[in-house]
Amino acid sequence: MKKNTVFAVLLLLCLIPVLAFAQDEETVIQKGDKTIIIRKSAGDLAELQELKKLNIDVQMKQQTDESPDAPFLGIYPADLDFPKAQALNYPNTYGILITGVVPNSPAYEHRLAEEDIIMELNGQRILNLKEFDKLKAVYRAGDTAKFKIFRRGDVFELDFTFGSRETRQPVSTPETPKKPKKSAGYGGASWIPMWYDADMVDVNELITSIGFSKLPEDGVLTHGFAFKGNVGKGWMLGGQFQFYGDSKKVNEGDYINSMDYSMFVGGATLEKRIPITRNFITSMGLMIGGASHSVDLVRSNGDYYWPSAGQTTQDIMDGNTYANISKGYILVQPKFEMMYSLLSWLALRGEVGYIYGYGPTSGWKISHNDTETYELKNSPDTPFEGFTVSIGPWFGF
Repeated sequence: MKKNTVFAVLLLLCLIPVLAFAQDEETVIQKGDKTIIIRKSAGDLAELQELKKLNIDVQMKQQTDESPDAPFLGIYPADLDFPKAQALNYPNTYGILITGVVPNSPAYEHRLAEEDIIMELNGQRILNLKEFDKLKAVYRAGDTAKFKIFRRGDVFELDFTFGSRETRQPVSTPETPKKPKKSAGYGGASWIPMWYDADMVDVNELITSIGFSKLPEDGVLTHGFAFKGNVGKGWMLGGQFQFYGDSKKVNEGDYINSMDYSMFVGGATLEKRIPITRNFITSMGLMIGGASHSVDLVRSNGDYYWPSAGQTTQDIMDGNTYANISKGYILVQPKFEMMYSLLSWLALRGEVGYIYGYGPTSGWKISHNDTETYELKNSPDTPFEGFTVSIGPWFGF
């Protein structure tokens, strides 16, 4: 019995190391805010090493995301969709939208605001948020990059210095930014109807004296075309051209006398736009150019001949005559305009102005049968001035 007891004790002492080695080994892995406990046997070694590698990767990513020198802007960005771009009058298909700005952040210090659109980063177009993150990843806190920003019709460049994530001030919701600057628009083009209180007294004296009826003396409606573009800070540069014409005929025996009258007004325009609301703007401007009266007179019986040797112009015309009587002016037109945007591409405009024309030479000139031009003796020094009013559509803003 004593021998058996001694044998049992010796056997137990031999089994203790084996039992201890056979116990499952516990490994603790911290992943974010979760704790994972792995119990392994010798056969689970490969799986344990893979889990440890995963834990290291997670920790390295967390360390990278919170790196002290990671670039920090302080904006709430979003991908830009077409309806929002159209509402902001943004003409491009790329860029990201700022929906809010973190107080006391680098974006706040650089005066970025809600509804600003970041177009480019150091000359590279930003297609979407994913592309922006890739471009931003090469920078560190304290680096400076050039941003191109679109704000309510204006495009400007900004030297932006990235901040540090360690110094940012966390907030739960974005601060309501200051109201963005109103846009002066980007320009456009349109057909322009314009009523002009023209002085037609001398013109009517000319045409009535040779048998034609009068032209309107209480104003004429001209038609034309205007265009303009934004050259910065609300200044618009463009051009405008207006025309008016009328034709008359009378019979005189075997001859028909016809008269074609035309008026031209045109030149370069420069104006300063002042936005009142998001859709309503006013502007004050000036047009500098030229203007003219022109009267074509034709007397014809319809008989014209092919020239032969020895014939004169009179023989060829056989009593048919043509003359052009005209007077030219240098023109200045100050004007005031109001415009209301109905759509991103359509507006309603109204304008009042005053035309003043200066005749460099006195009197009128005549060109007979397309020969040289001569002064028309005893012709009046006809003025070219009066008020203008224009109302119509504008394609653009």
